[in-house]
Amino acid sequence: MAKISKKPTPLFTSFEPGDFAGLLDEETDDAGGVTRGVPLVHIPNVDMFSSSGKLIIECEMPGVRKEDIEISLAGCTLIVKAMKFECFEDNRVNYVCMERAFGKVYREINVPFTVDTTKIKAAYRNGILTITAARIKDKRSTSMRIPIETEDCE
Repeated sequence: MAKISKKPTPLFTSFEPGDFAGLLDEETDDAGGVTRGVPLVHIPNVDMFSSSGKLIIECEMPGVRKEDIEISLAGCTLIVKAMKFECFEDNRVNYVCMERAFGKVYREINVPFTVDTTKIKAAYRNGILTITAARIKDKRSTSMRIPIETEDCE
């Protein structure tokens, strides 16, 4: 059986207050989901790369179970939330050293260009969450000449 650590949560001092505005309001952050009411303990590292046809995002999430991961897309922001549980059955474990963190995992990723939201796929293998999205051409970035009409004076 998995459980949440009762050990103190480490303090994060390396991010700006505006970076994680969504985390400040616990009530609206994850209404009824797997991470509600649990302090943030891990911000996963992300690699993002693209080709002409797709965008691939790899997110490090070692020790997280697939069923505890939630992925959503809001506008151009991809949100990855999860819960990382301890896997120790015995409460009488006497730690000599414990450096791993357990609890809430959260990351917001800005998607740099337009993707087809109907073709987003996610896979989780060996602690790496891979999200693949098909790129679509953003017609707003195409330059075109706009003719100026003249009005007849009466």
